[in-house]
Amino acid sequence: MARPRHLSGRANYFLITRLIGYTLLMKHPGIEAQNWIVTDDSAGDRLDVFLTAKLLDITRSAIKNGIKNGHVTVNGKKPTVHRFLKAGDRVEYLPLEEVKKNPFVPKDGGPMPKLEDLIVEETADWIVIDKPTGLLVHPDAKHKTGTLVDLLMEHDPKIAKVGEDPSRPGIVHRLDREVSGLMVIAKTQDAYESFKTQFSSRKSQKHYLAFVYGEMPAEEGEIKFRIARSTSKPRMAARPESEEEGKAAWTHYIVRERFTGATLVDVEILSGRTHQIRAHLQAMRCPIIGDSLYALKNVDRNLKAPRLMLQSVDLSFTDPSTNELKRFTLEPDPAFAQVKTMLTT
Repeated sequence: MARPRHLSGRANYFLITRLIGYTLLMKHPGIEAQNWIVTDDSAGDRLDVFLTAKLLDITRSAIKNGIKNGHVTVNGKKPTVHRFLKAGDRVEYLPLEEVKKNPFVPKDGGPMPKLEDLIVEETADWIVIDKPTGLLVHPDAKHKTGTLVDLLMEHDPKIAKVGEDPSRPGIVHRLDREVSGLMVIAKTQDAYESFKTQFSSRKSQKHYLAFVYGEMPAEEGEIKFRIARSTSKPRMAARPESEEEGKAAWTHYIVRERFTGATLVDVEILSGRTHQIRAHLQAMRCPIIGDSLYALKNVDRNLKAPRLMLQSVDLSFTDPSTNELKRFTLEPDPAFAQVKTMLTT
């Protein structure tokens, strides 16, 4: 992927610039999912020995079969039976019915990405990454492994202690699974608290590029619909600003280029609600191209986009240690050029 540019100053305008086997489960139907963080005392233990000590009612041979069958993960990945553990490793056992496919499914059918390939810049306090589309940021009810959190734990186990939620260590803000682009992750608690304050007080900036169906009503505008959970579909819904339901949300947009039946827009979010951009643009009758969750039935064009056409392209914040303004930008994903070609030919 293209490397981003790192700018030192703040601009006034937008720059677009991802256990145990079947036989064992039949013998132990009450076993539930469990996970452990390897401590210094267990560092160096072989995985099957470690699990034998933890799962007292299960034989080592059954544990070995479970590991081989993919029902045990270490840092979100399938390990070998004879893997030696390190302090900070996260070992998870998943009952058969809870085993899920890796939610990250790259188009080329390859494996999970390596965090090193995603890092834009890293210091002792934070990491800025370019998250690929398809990678879930943290575990949810359906996906326990195969997330960005797994990659972070493998990269730096100390991040496990950062933040307020053990399932989301270091995560200050997030991008939807289908959205790609810039994110910052805190490596220390002090950095986490600083970023949390910056985001909540709007002292950091997050800009996106979006390709939408339809025509935005103005060249520049504000969207301040409140965001609430939809009562009829598994998504968020925009509500009038005057209503009490939902949470206040604020999105600013500038039209970058207009096409027949579509618009390319620069988007800045001044609040951080779930699916905020997607719900706001859909409420404007301009849903994001490639967004099946927020699609409208009647649109002027019906494009087969290569992805959800939303990318985090510009991120700025103040370094918690040096007070230096840091700004990072990405060039648009090649998919944007593909959609533009579809619209102009």
